[in-house]
Order: sequence, then structure tokens, then C-alpha cells
Amino acid sequence: MAFEDKMNQLKSSMSSKPTKNEPTAPRISKSYTLKQDIANELTRRAKEKELTASRYLEKLLKKEFDL
Repeated sequence: MAFEDKMNQLKSSMSSKPTKNEPTAPRISKSYTLKQDIANELTRRAKEKELTASRYLEKLLKKEFDL
């Protein structure tokens, strides 16, 4: 009997209409390889701005694409 009571409580707390997930921004799942000298320069500039190389690269790309 306790199981049925618990199930009834759960049914009443769940909404009857399923909610749609909001669309999220697409993420790039492909990996790219940089030439060593470019990677080193990217890392050096990122450290100057106290960012990770990937965050610094993201900022550069946003600026380039006017986002």
C-alpha cells in the first residue's frame, strides 16, 4: 500500500504536459590542430590577459565574426 501511495504523490507532483527543452547554441565538436608557433603565441597572449588559450581564441573569433 505504501508503494501505491507514493506513486499517487509522484503523479500529482508531475506536470501532465511535457515541457520542451529550449534549443541551445550549437557547439563545435570538431578538434582543430594549430601549428606550434601559432599555439605558443596564442598561449603567450592569453596569459597576458589572464585567460586560457581557448577563451582567448573564442574572444578573437567573436571579434573577427562581429558577434
